[in-house]
Amino acid sequence: MSEVNVKELSSILSLRKERSKEADQLMHYGLFQEAVDVNLSMIDINPGDQKAYTRLGDALLKIGKSAEAHDAYQSSLFLEKTRKENTKFAVDSAMRSDWNKAIQINSDIIDRFPWDLEPYNRLGKALSEKGQNKKAIQAFQCALVISPNSPIAKKNINRLQRTSGLKANMAVSATTPERSFIEETGRTGVTRLVNIPRNFDVTNLIAGHSVDLISVDRGMRILDRKGMEIGSIEPKLALRLKKLVEGGNTYSANITSAAEEGVTVIIRETYRHPSQSNKSSFPAKSSVLGDIPMSALGYGLNDVGKLADLKDWSDDDTESGDDEVFSPTIPKILSGDSSLDSSGILD
Repeated sequence: MSEVNVKELSSILSLRKERSKEADQLMHYGLFQEAVDVNLSMIDINPGDQKAYTRLGDALLKIGKSAEAHDAYQSSLFLEKTRKENTKFAVDSAMRSDWNKAIQINSDIIDRFPWDLEPYNRLGKALSEKGQNKKAIQAFQCALVISPNSPIAKKNINRLQRTSGLKANMAVSATTPERSFIEETGRTGVTRLVNIPRNFDVTNLIAGHSVDLISVDRGMRILDRKGMEIGSIEPKLALRLKKLVEGGNTYSANITSAAEEGVTVIIRETYRHPSQSNKSSFPAKSSVLGDIPMSALGYGLNDVGKLADLKDWSDDDTESGDDEVFSPTIPKILSGDSSLDSSGILD
């Protein structure tokens, strides 16, 4: 990666997360050859994906290919060793104030392991020491794609903005909706949450941030990143999704808007179990999104017509057995794997 690219990183992380979930689901349901194929395709895209090699080894063992599994495990171990060695070289270069070398090594690590948080922070530090503040801000923005609450990245962006007068968008992250659209036939729906706790501060929620969708006895609840309950999915949709989850489907959810008037989320089917291949997660029903801000969904003022196909499940009356196809065109919400900051090399 000759130059840090926030949008490209978001796409890489999103695809990796989706395919990883798919591979895990295939293993869970005993579809081992299919899991082999998915992991091989991930390795073709990102040869440095250590976890894909490990999952590949697990799948190969299940189909009796022990020699090939051994090779996959060895590749995984080699990649981890390489990453640790390069990390040591990068830190040593920074301690010697050899910033040119630090830029080179951290850039090489990012090329091979683009989902690793720490090299972006180290690269940002090295670039700022060389006076390349604009590129440094871009590196720290990439760190926020991986870990949106990274204090190191946020602090350094603010510092660089003050010292250089550059204005960078702190909101750029994998959890911010991209202005790219994908067809999701019956696989995506929007709903307003109900039963929001009175003491929950919705102003802490950010459009695009991923949230957890949890199945409970009486429905489906939405939790924030700290495990705090935000609210519940409306009962009829919750009942439908609960049955589909019990049947093997998996879903992801992201905030689309959060205000005193309410909280809305986009729910996306990330895996459909073969036994439910003919069951649409979100059957069609004409509706209007009402007060969901278009900007939160990635639309501009000239895109009003595109909202006609996007279903709002807030007051749905579709029966759970309906299989009429819902075919919206929605913005793709990109979210990267969240990881904790462990690098403390920056002030």
